[in-house]
Amino acid sequence: MSTLNLILCAVAAASLDICALVLLLTAYHERSAGKKRWDRMTSFMELADYNVSYPLGCDEILIGRHASADIRLPDLSVSRYHALMTVSNGIWTITDMGSKSGIFVNGNLVKSVQLRENDVIKLGNRRLIFRRKGGC
Repeated sequence: MSTLNLILCAVAAASLDICALVLLLTAYHERSAGKKRWDRMTSFMELADYNVSYPLGCDEILIGRHASADIRLPDLSVSRYHALMTVSNGIWTITDMGSKSGIFVNGNLVKSVQLRENDVIKLGNRRLIFRRKGGC
C-alpha cells in the first residue's frame, strides 16, 4: 500500500511541475507578444528639443521641471508638473496638468489634444517636436 502512495505522490508532483511549466511558458509568450504590441504602438516616436531627444518608453509620460518628471525640463518657465502624455491604441495625447503658462501645440493653446507627427509643442519657453525617432 505504501508503494502505491509513493507512486501517486510522484505522479501528483510531476503533474504540478508540468502545470507550472505550462504557466511559465504561457506567461513568457504573453510578455513577448505584449512587448511586440507596445513596440508597434510607441517605439517609433520621440520628443525632440534641439539636439536632445526623449524616447517615449511607457504609456504615461510626465513632463515638467520637477526631478520626478519622466522628461525633465530644467527651465523656470516650465511648471514642476506641466504636462502628461498618454498613449492609447497608438494615439498619443498631451494634457495640461494645470501649468501656469499652458501648452501650445502648433501655436494653439490647448488643454488636451491628440498629437500628430511633427507637431510643435511649446511648454513655457521650451519647444519640443513630436516626431519619428531619428527624424531631423
